[in-house]
Amino acid sequence: MEPLSIAASVVGVVAPALQTVRRLLDDIHNITDAPDTITLLRNDLDAVDKALTSLQAVSDAQWQSLGETVVEESKAAMTLCLVSGDRFRSMLARWTRHSNGGRLSWKDRANVGFFKQSQIKSMSDQLQSCKITLASVVSIATL
Repeated sequence: MEPLSIAASVVGVVAPALQTVRRLLDDIHNITDAPDTITLLRNDLDAVDKALTSLQAVSDAQWQSLGETVVEESKAAMTLCLVSGDRFRSMLARWTRHSNGGRLSWKDRANVGFFKQSQIKSMSDQLQSCKITLASVVSIATL
């Protein structure tokens, strides 16, 4: 692969992943009285946002030196962020459908704060995995 094609292929995945993470962050920031589980998820999303932003700064030469395997693994991690974020965003919309104005209804608060904790924890675990993978790639690329 040529350096430009590597960088272009990575950017083609970074941008949509970053957009998805930021839309989900906006959705979560709009819940003014979010339960602790959602607040913790917000922190994970912030970390992934920073990792994706750092990944955009990796130069063509750095991508070339990392090799095709690392590039493909990085793209897979970014795709996981994208897919997980989209899926979670639609679940969050369903879970908060009785709420408005950024305040959770009592029904949605119980749903999100109690019944959906395992799904929120799963999303948090996926985000942490993405963050670790992407941060490692950035660290290696910049060494």
